[in-house]
Amino acid sequence: MDITNISAMNEYTRSLASAQNTDKLRSDAKSAQTDEEMLNACKEFETYLWEQVIKSMKKSSEVFSGEKQDQTVDYFMDSAITDTARKMTEQTMGSNSLAMQMYEQMKRNAGGLTLEEIEAKQAASGAVENKE
Repeated sequence: MDITNISAMNEYTRSLASAQNTDKLRSDAKSAQTDEEMLNACKEFETYLWEQVIKSMKKSSEVFSGEKQDQTVDYFMDSAITDTARKMTEQTMGSNSLAMQMYEQMKRNAGGLTLEEIEAKQAASGAVENKE
């Protein structure tokens, strides 16, 4: 079996998965019924963006090192990159984060609650759940 065909197939699968992720994020944002769903869609998009940045950095470092990892390592590396991107999104979540800027823009376009109002709702619902 030719290893170059496997690598090409692996790259094609990754690009297909990337396109599917983009379509899913776009449809999630369009079909968001509540403010919380809309905020989560924005967070997912920012996470996806961070993933792409990290993967590009990894790919460019492989060019300079000349080493290529096997597919098992790539699979676990992709998982680690996703976790890292998710943590980066959560740690940078604030009024200047990309997700928050997108969310605020969507709210201005749709007319609705601000971040402070959503957090107050979540805190109130959490307090009600804790009392029960």
